[in-house]
Formats: sequence, C-alpha cells, structure tokens
Amino acid sequence: MSDTVTPSIPAPEVLPWFAPMWSHWQHLLTQQRLPHALLLAAPIGSGRGELVSVLAKTRLCQTQTEQPCGHCHSCQLYAAGNHPDVHWLKPEKPGKQISIDAVRQSQRKATETSQLGGARFIIIESAEMLGEAAANALLKTLEEPPSACHFVLLSDSLDTLLATIISRCSVWKAPQPEMQVAKQWVEQALQRDVPYHAVALYRGAPLAAKEFVASGGLDHHHAVVTQLADYLVTRSALFDTLDQLVSHYPASLDWASYFLLDVMKWRQGATNALIHHHQPVVVKVAEALETHQLHSQLRALHHMQRQLTKHSGLNTELVISQWLLTIGE
Repeated sequence: MSDTVTPSIPAPEVLPWFAPMWSHWQHLLTQQRLPHALLLAAPIGSGRGELVSVLAKTRLCQTQTEQPCGHCHSCQLYAAGNHPDVHWLKPEKPGKQISIDAVRQSQRKATETSQLGGARFIIIESAEMLGEAAANALLKTLEEPPSACHFVLLSDSLDTLLATIISRCSVWKAPQPEMQVAKQWVEQALQRDVPYHAVALYRGAPLAAKEFVASGGLDHHHAVVTQLADYLVTRSALFDTLDQLVSHYPASLDWASYFLLDVMKWRQGATNALIHHHQPVVVKVAEALETHQLHSQLRALHHMQRQLTKHSGLNTELVISQWLLTIGE
C-alpha cells in the first residue's frame, strides 16, 4: 500500500446565493464551453468579484476543471494576488469613467501569450463606467476575441451598457438573496445579531451590509434618520440636520430616501414592507406630512442625487441645504 497522501481539494468559496449560477458555470467549464465574454449583472457588495475570482481560478487551474485544486502553481499565484494571466480593469476613482487608454492596455494583455501556457482573463469592474470611446474599443475586441482569452464584465445593471456590447456577451443576472439567508450570512460573518434594517438597506448586497455594520454604520444611520425625522416634523435645527447629511454623504441620501419611502408606505397601509419597521420615527413623520408632500420631497431628493452624481463639481453642502429648505413649502 502506498503511503502517498493525495491532498484534499478545497471547496470553492462561493456565496450561497450564487450557488445555482456557479453550478451552471461549472458545467460550462467541464464541457469546455465557457464563453469568451460573460456579463454579470449584480450590485456592488453582492460578492460578484469573489464569484468571478473563483471562476477565473478554476479555469486557470492546471489540474482540475470543476473547482480550483489550490495546490498547483497557477492556484498558488492566484492566491498570492499576482497571477500573470489575470488582469482587472476598473475606474481609477469611484464615479470616474474607464478610459480608452485603460481599455487599450487590457487589449494588449488579451493578445499576449499566456505566461503559464493556459487561458487569460480580463475582468472589467463597473463596466457601466466605460466611456463611449472605451466601450467602442472594447466592442471591437469582443467581436473578434483573442484565442483562449475570457472577458468578464461586471455591472450594477444592463440599462447603461451599449446594446451591442450586451449582445456580444453571455448575460447572467444575479439572483437577489432571500432576506433571511442574507441576514443569517451577515450575522454569521460578524458573529453578532444585526437588526433587520441593516440588511434591508443593502438588499441584494450582503457583503455591503456586513461592511456597513462592521464600520459603525448603524450608529451613523441612526443619527441621520433621527435628525432628519426631527427636522421634518419641527422644521428646526437645519444646520444640525445638514451636518449629519453632509458628514455621511453619499450614503446619507440613500438612507433618507429609504426612510421617506417607508413613511409613504406607512401612510398607505403597507406596513409589512417597511425597511425601518417597528421604528416610532416613521409614524411620527407620517403623522406630520401629507402624502403629496412626501411624493414631492422624494422626487426632489432623487433629482438632487442625480445632479450630485452627474456634476461632481457641485457644492454638496449648498445643494443639500437647498433641498432641506424646500421641505414643507
């Protein structure tokens, strides 16, 4: 009998809500039918990057086809974060476009010979941030893809991508995690109980919810919502409210939007669909504002968010203060 021990193969680190999708991808891998271009529509914080990492690591593994062995030279390089055949492309800063120069550099990487004699991966984070010229340059490569090179595009949504790029990709839409599954995962990861709204605020993005709780976001969120609620009812303490919204921008405006939407739901009797359920501040504001006022302020808030995102040079404090001053008019 041989004394040789075959090392065990670790199971892929696939998050539970991605398990069905990963099963499909494993089938494509074993059949050697992985497309040259995949487009995964999933929100930031869903674990989309982790899923794509498992895909690339598996495809590049030198001994396995369904999951990475974890022991070969390719797997070791990937684990160390310096695999020569994997290239990530993303905006230099949040909110900035991906330039055509960055795309051209990735195109050169795509046509180079694999340094390990296998496949290559070009992974594009936030593909919706491709500028028009960059998107058109990428389209040419997708139309005539280099041999054994896989492009993976990650995007929050399909709405802002060129239809021609979408048509050149195998499109996958991430399932939204069930609320209880996401909550249990966050609690297990943090080894603590978390309130319902901590996960509901980031529905579809449990990793973002985990980071929110771990970074003290619950206290910040409570401070923003409490101060905003007081201002909505009393129309006083403008500068305290402004300070809270500006200090925690841009998340604070999302929290304000969810809160106002909950107030509107409460007024309309949809109490079982609240993010901030069992929170008295929702009732307090609902009793102080009419439905038409809530509609008006939500529209104004969403318009303000779009303007601040589109025009990065705007004075955030001034724009938010103008919105606060319109409340109750």
